[in-house]
Amino acid sequence: MKADGQEVESRVQRHGGNRYGREILLDFSVNTNPLGMPDDIRAALKSALETPSFWEWYPDPDCGRLRQSLSVYHDIAREQIVCGNGASELIFVIVRSVLSEKREEKGARSGLRCLLPVPSFGEYERALLAAGAEIVYDRLKECAHFAPTEELADRITEETALLFLCSPGNPTGALIRPALLWKILERCERTGTYVLLDTCFLELAGEGGGREAFLAAPAAEGGTCTYRQILETYPHLILLKAFTKLYAMPGLRLGYCLCGTAGAAERIREQLSCWNVSATAQYAGLTALDSEKNADYIGQSVRMIREQRKLLENGLADLGIKALPGQANFICFYSNKSLYQPLLEKGILIRDCGSFRGMGEGWYRVAVKKQEENEKLLREMGIILKR
Repeated sequence: MKADGQEVESRVQRHGGNRYGREILLDFSVNTNPLGMPDDIRAALKSALETPSFWEWYPDPDCGRLRQSLSVYHDIAREQIVCGNGASELIFVIVRSVLSEKREEKGARSGLRCLLPVPSFGEYERALLAAGAEIVYDRLKECAHFAPTEELADRITEETALLFLCSPGNPTGALIRPALLWKILERCERTGTYVLLDTCFLELAGEGGGREAFLAAPAAEGGTCTYRQILETYPHLILLKAFTKLYAMPGLRLGYCLCGTAGAAERIREQLSCWNVSATAQYAGLTALDSEKNADYIGQSVRMIREQRKLLENGLADLGIKALPGQANFICFYSNKSLYQPLLEKGILIRDCGSFRGMGEGWYRVAVKKQEENEKLLREMGIILKR
């Protein structure tokens, strides 16, 4: 594997949530909504599972009702929406689709250059490698809290087929500054570069940094605009979203993307297997979007995360640990003392960020959970650090 003309070591990708075969009491490695799955979704699923046709029929291969509901929710044409078996599946098929289109366009048989800021979610790199892409790494600087800077925009050229972005970033929790984001998108339109912008944590980012801020940023005279208007302005943009984090349903596997054009969406769908989204996942998504309690649930979640993130930040500071600034429902920090194994021995699972390219050993990520759980984590960390 090569990047920027140099050999780059391969890494074993690890993810949070692997609690199998372990006695886990508290899982801080997974960044789902601390309020858990809404009760109305649980009740609807339980009722649906008692209906024979729910099990005996194939699921809708086109996710028709779900895409229509998402169309209304996001004010975007149904033809521009693709649903997947979690956001992870879509990452792989989007990469294949974009590179296939670019190879046809350029008449190239070999891999095309894709720009990947690191550290970032490991599935981006895996998807690029699987598709035979040439990866150009943009190594984010610790002094900038591992957040994208103007240098990233300067690296985008006509040879760049695809750029990965994530806001809030994973594992850092950093939001891309709106002015920088729109500068990057403008440049990508000029160079014909596709942008896969992962916003799976966006709705859970509070303090003016969530969905509302994203929709307000490109408005010409203040106010807000819609996803449809953003995608019309930047047709090479693909927005990645998921029900997983927002509605705390990782076991159901439901993600989707909003594409700048119907043609881009159709090319992505062509890469998917039939019946890729289960009937259970589709029904859960429909229930979440149709529920009148949806807005209140999200509002409560954002307020809780804002309060509990502050508690965790203050608690970490009291322990002599400074966390990276961010607004996501998780916190990234550095510790001189090893924490992963000692906490695991106490039944507490956190995310060791050693497998994130560009970050290294000593960095950790913890989810923002309920107050009692957060206080338990801080107590146990305090005991370990005082040894």
